[in-house]
Amino acid sequence: MQRVVFNLLYSLMFLTASQGAASVLSDYQQKIRVAGDDMLQNLEVSYVYGGSKIGDAGTCDSCNRCLEEKSPSPKMRFKECPTCGGCSLDCSHFTQLVFARAGLSFPYITSAQMLDLSADALQKKYNLKPVATTPTSVIPGDMLVYRGHVVIVETVREPGIADIIHATGGKDIRLPGQGIQRERFAKIGTFRGDLLRVIRHIKLDELYHSDGVSTSQGSSTARFKLRPVEKRKTQ
Repeated sequence: MQRVVFNLLYSLMFLTASQGAASVLSDYQQKIRVAGDDMLQNLEVSYVYGGSKIGDAGTCDSCNRCLEEKSPSPKMRFKECPTCGGCSLDCSHFTQLVFARAGLSFPYITSAQMLDLSADALQKKYNLKPVATTPTSVIPGDMLVYRGHVVIVETVREPGIADIIHATGGKDIRLPGQGIQRERFAKIGTFRGDLLRVIRHIKLDELYHSDGVSTSQGSSTARFKLRPVEKRKTQ
């Protein structure tokens, strides 16, 4: 009985904290969420290692058809399907584009650089800041960096558990054109191996510290599409 009461009180405290978030910070986080969701729902873009462009519909379709026919591995897709140079994304280019669309631009940076660069270099050159690398410190809008991969936190469901969005060529991709995916209730600390770094845009970090609270979840998340994401074309 005591455990039930404790869990109820904890849930109420967590919900109260999320509802008390500052409107400016919440607005930035919502813009990130909306930008990623818009790309997921409306773009038929394949994951290609090094992919950095979203071309017109014809170029994207040509890339997707080539990948479907030849089925090369993610790192061989440019070689096997050169047309994908005009329409494809990888995880770091997707992340940069989402933030740019949300009004939080930063120069392009690879996931490897996110891990290797010093905090000073990240802040001065990229307007990014490494924060505590613990799953419970994560807020919506953070970038989670794993070895060879980076994802964006959309919603924190509970400490250590979050909905994330990313560009990926992983096992969940069923067809070309599905390179952007959402993972619900992902385990932050071990999603793609060990969590190695948490990166936050300095504007988000400044607002977070000035207001002392972050948006963890909200009713607006309910309208976002759940995964697995299927983008099968109508014949």
